[in-house]
Amino acid sequence: MAAQGRGGLRSSTFNTAPEGGNDFQRRGPGHARTGSRNYEGNWRTQGQSQDQPTNVGQTQGFQPGHRSRGSVNQSMSAIGGFQYNPGQAPVLPLAGQMMMPQMYNQQLNPMQISQLQALQAAQMNSQQFQGLQGSQHAGQLGGPQQQQQRKTLFTPYLPQATLPALLGDGQLVSGILRVNKKNRSDAYVTTLDGLLDADIFICGSKDRNRALEGDLVAVELLDVDEVWGQKREKEEKKKRKDITDTRSGSINQGSQAAGQADENNPPEGAIRRRGSLRQRPTQKKNDDVEVEGQSLLLVEEEEINDEQKPLYAGHVVAVIERVAGQMFSGTLGLLRPSSQATKEKQEAERAAREGGNSRSNDSRQQDKPKIVWFKPTDKRVPLIAIPTEQAPRDFVEKHQDYADRIFVACIKRWPITSLHPFGTLVEQLGRMGDLKVETDALLRDNNFGSDEFSDAVLRSVGLQDWSLAQEDEAAIASRRDYRDEKVFTIDFNGSAELGNAVHVTSRPDGKIDIGIHVPDVTHFVKPNSLVDREAKKRGTAVHLINRFCPLLPPKLSGEVCSLVPGEERLTVSVVFTVNPVNGAVAEGDSWVGKSIIKSGGKVSLADIDKALTDASTYDNTTVPVNTIQILQAVAQKFREARLGAGSEPIAPLRLLQQLDDENQLVQHNIFDSTEALELVEELMHKANSYVAQRLAEGLPDKALLRRQAAPNPRRLQTFVERMTALGYDIDASGSGALQNSLFKVEDADLRKGMETVLLKSMQRAKYFIAGKTPKVVWPHYTLNLPLYTHFTNPTRRYADIIVHRQLEAVLSEGKIEFSDDMENLVKTVELCNTKKDSAQNAQEQSIHIESCRTMDKKRQEVNGDLIAEGIVLCVYESAFDVLIPEWGFEKRVHCDQLPLKKAEFRKEKRVLELYWEKGVPSSAYVPEDERPKAAASMRMSNALAAARQAEEAERVKKEREEAARKQTVTGTISTDDVDALFDDDEDDTSDVTEAMAGASLAERPTQSVPGSPARSTSNAGTLHRTRSDSKVPIAEAVETRLTNKEKYLKLFTLREEGGDYIQDVTEMTRVPIILKTDLTKSPPCLTIRSLNPYAL
Repeated sequence: MAAQGRGGLRSSTFNTAPEGGNDFQRRGPGHARTGSRNYEGNWRTQGQSQDQPTNVGQTQGFQPGHRSRGSVNQSMSAIGGFQYNPGQAPVLPLAGQMMMPQMYNQQLNPMQISQLQALQAAQMNSQQFQGLQGSQHAGQLGGPQQQQQRKTLFTPYLPQATLPALLGDGQLVSGILRVNKKNRSDAYVTTLDGLLDADIFICGSKDRNRALEGDLVAVELLDVDEVWGQKREKEEKKKRKDITDTRSGSINQGSQAAGQADENNPPEGAIRRRGSLRQRPTQKKNDDVEVEGQSLLLVEEEEINDEQKPLYAGHVVAVIERVAGQMFSGTLGLLRPSSQATKEKQEAERAAREGGNSRSNDSRQQDKPKIVWFKPTDKRVPLIAIPTEQAPRDFVEKHQDYADRIFVACIKRWPITSLHPFGTLVEQLGRMGDLKVETDALLRDNNFGSDEFSDAVLRSVGLQDWSLAQEDEAAIASRRDYRDEKVFTIDFNGSAELGNAVHVTSRPDGKIDIGIHVPDVTHFVKPNSLVDREAKKRGTAVHLINRFCPLLPPKLSGEVCSLVPGEERLTVSVVFTVNPVNGAVAEGDSWVGKSIIKSGGKVSLADIDKALTDASTYDNTTVPVNTIQILQAVAQKFREARLGAGSEPIAPLRLLQQLDDENQLVQHNIFDSTEALELVEELMHKANSYVAQRLAEGLPDKALLRRQAAPNPRRLQTFVERMTALGYDIDASGSGALQNSLFKVEDADLRKGMETVLLKSMQRAKYFIAGKTPKVVWPHYTLNLPLYTHFTNPTRRYADIIVHRQLEAVLSEGKIEFSDDMENLVKTVELCNTKKDSAQNAQEQSIHIESCRTMDKKRQEVNGDLIAEGIVLCVYESAFDVLIPEWGFEKRVHCDQLPLKKAEFRKEKRVLELYWEKGVPSSAYVPEDERPKAAASMRMSNALAAARQAEEAERVKKEREEAARKQTVTGTISTDDVDALFDDDEDDTSDVTEAMAGASLAERPTQSVPGSPARSTSNAGTLHRTRSDSKVPIAEAVETRLTNKEKYLKLFTLREEGGDYIQDVTEMTRVPIILKTDLTKSPPCLTIRSLNPYAL
């Protein structure tokens, strides 16, 4: 049993036993692979030959990307089912009294032996899962004998004890796994410290082998061509299946309701191509709505295709560590919304048609299920099986009442015989739509627990009546005293946590001293204290638009370590002596050390903006206006020197800046910035950069630094080519040159659009340890600095606390030792990276929720469509991406949601031609597969399936209620995918898609959309509902159309040819966009449609 990892969910804590060993004679674990070559080379030495025979006792590695798809998994299963007799090859005795043959005189390598041992151990312990897990699969296996031989769906993990040797000699590589949000069958592993020059592609859920987003995994490299061939085969099969499912028009393909389509016309929902316009399957639509609609910016993984295959491919053989404290918000459902639920519905329908009795349904109705199903909000996470006793007491009887409740769950184990993990229900947060509940949910999804500190932590702080007089006199005397300087505190957001102060002093030689002061947190937070451990666990404070989650208890962050005006405080200061003419700081003219300050006043960012834009409105009496103006002039010189800027004004590039640090002042629009914010951040960059230099010199091995990798070369090149084709001069020779190219774009909205496209090629900055990382990757790309760290915010970032401790050791010149060992330091850095990214994600999600609520209010005020101008960022065959500068959102317009005859994509000129239906407003258009007829067919099947589970009288009553309900709904009920694990795999237990799950929206509590018609029909902005024009009086509608025509017609590029009404959509042009919000989802959804210029 391995030790606890980051999240306490070590791979070896998962039970991975199949029910019976004989199953491996029939089918190997994981992929059904053919015979393995079992090459034993080393991936670090790609030139070695693989064809030489391997002698007994030799153990070599293998080469990256060249192991056959028939890898160790099939070899293991073949050996497990091998029938030994005296005429066969010799047998090797292994631990645990196992016997393993030497097949074909080939020596097994250590990894194969370890994997076989894990598999045999799993088999011997399989009986302990006969309870909870066995009950869930009994219905799929068909009998007691089959239940004992349950299929092994995943490969057992290699023992943790074997991993160091396998990683050390190159047989495995390790890295952090991430799952593609848009296509969760694809995943990628980024190797630690840039060991490989590209990510490892993981194809499918079986190769991902139960690993989750953010896990540190061990990966065996596979042959890229074979993996890619398998991916193409799966995608082709899925396309064929999507066509079959969609054309059925009904959940039951054999039902007569589905078979009544006119043979001369394509069935409703059939996938058709109209020019380049492709109709997405309903399932894909629903995925896109939630993935794209519930985030500020679109997330796109590296494009992979036949021309641009991944450089590496592999499969996960072990989870080394899981994300600490991993929790998921979501909804709770009674049935697994595929497989078993579908079978029950189909049995009920068949019984209804045949007029027979369904005893199996009756018995199932009486049996209380042993598990219920938790559907995470994050679509990258699979369904989680929860013991029924953990659900609310009345959940089984009244599960529909909980359809709009948000719960929190965590994963406890994931057997190799189960498609889904087993977990624990942690808490019930409350109803969807409640702002506090939604905020709690996003915090849990990003692995942040309660805002409150435990009583033990609060008591351990002490410092009830702290004052400077209580400190040791000798320690005070060793600090620089700035109490007589004109120090003032900067107030970012009006909170009690005041973490930065500045002073400006003119020198007789004409130079200026600029001091930057931050609280001396490490003086009060000692290593491994209770407060320190709590701060390390939190990693960072979280700034949300309506909430703040602190890093430190309020006694520290809001009092003792808050630079309150009029109070003496212990600080760490960086002081620069600056030439005001050119902003130069001569060597030797900088100082850093411990200090004491007494702030004489406080200035807000709004005050600074007044001083810089209109001094006559500046009314802060504690800080002279000329002091702020001096700081602005110096900061401008710092920025010009850092970016190599010329005479052009330096525009804020907030998206790029947020790749390093989230905003302390949270705005509704992520592009919003002020001169004050840019000024203060530039001063902090200067201090952080100087401290990084001191750490790199004084602690060359252990220095905690921060870097940002250069952009993805291919994506950056694509960006340059596209912008150049549009007439913009883009110099991508370096970070400064690239940013200066954007500064020259005068139109602020177009510049934001370019910044958004450029962001797709960039990565977030990361903390790293100097001695563990090659110097060539130390620079921070966006900031254009060779060395950088985080020093200036120890009250909100735990990494800054570590930096302060390291700086203290460096400044002591050997008197104080930085005692953290390298292994613990590396783990701390990885935790800080994870928490930093999580805080950024949480902040963006908070802005998204608040913006959707604001949009919905504004839509109600205008009593019609909410329309905004968008900048076209990228065009595709059947869609185009837009940025909405007014709101700071990036969304995708899907052409199959528009009233189009067809679309044509001219790739060479990057123009998307839209052939519009004249007179059909986009907001009122309902796609064919979402029209009432298809919905009626689905509801009829659902009603039949539910009716057979009750008495005849109840059945008739339900049919009448269903018929009445149909008359009130004009659009189709959107389905949602729930088989969040094996959607792309061929396992027969997961072949049924969510579109065929056989449960209506009201019967499916695991849906993120509540099932009550009363709630759903009140939301006129939902993409999958028909908006009725009768809600607006005709006279008002005419006036609105005229107004829209006057406003927006000039934005279109239109033409008429042969009776067709055509709009040309090109990149970096403006188009009017209809915004639709759906607050019934959790989190809320924002979807968009392009305005039809021929319906204005």
